[in-house]
Amino acid sequence: MYENSDGFAVNLEEQSRSFSRVNSVILSQQASRFWLPFDVKVFEKLTPREYLEKFCKVNNRRHVLYKRTFDKHKDNEGELPFKFLEEALADAYMHTIDMTYITQVIGLLDLPSNTKITFSEFVGIAAFSERFFFNIFTRQDNTEPQLQKEVLEKLDFSSLNWKLAGVNISPSLRTILRQI
Repeated sequence: MYENSDGFAVNLEEQSRSFSRVNSVILSQQASRFWLPFDVKVFEKLTPREYLEKFCKVNNRRHVLYKRTFDKHKDNEGELPFKFLEEALADAYMHTIDMTYITQVIGLLDLPSNTKITFSEFVGIAAFSERFFFNIFTRQDNTEPQLQKEVLEKLDFSSLNWKLAGVNISPSLRTILRQI
């Protein structure tokens, strides 16, 4: 507790929470839904980028946010050059996430530096980045229910190691699935 300029006692934690809600995107696990394919052998042929594009759905609010961000950084061909991906993700979070964390997310994607990203790929990448940041910045024991994963997703990803046993999956995709 400290005294603010008006002479009122203010809890620092409450103040930082209200500040972050006004000036950033609230990280949530319900803003997107990830799932596993019925046949997990599909993972042997999928890249992290393909998985995030095909097996992720975002809610309407995030879709609008990601579309606005993508459109701001896309090139004349309607794609996002890899060199602008870091800045686009930073924009999606209103520059409130440290660039080292954004770089970590991009590193997990195993993207070549000359690649271009479509909007549907960007949606999956941005949704995954939110999950990644949620796991870093939010304590699981006091997470509000409306920010937690959906029950279906929890069931889908339960016993992940058992489901992927014997499947030849890339280390980066395995890491991404564990982060989700």
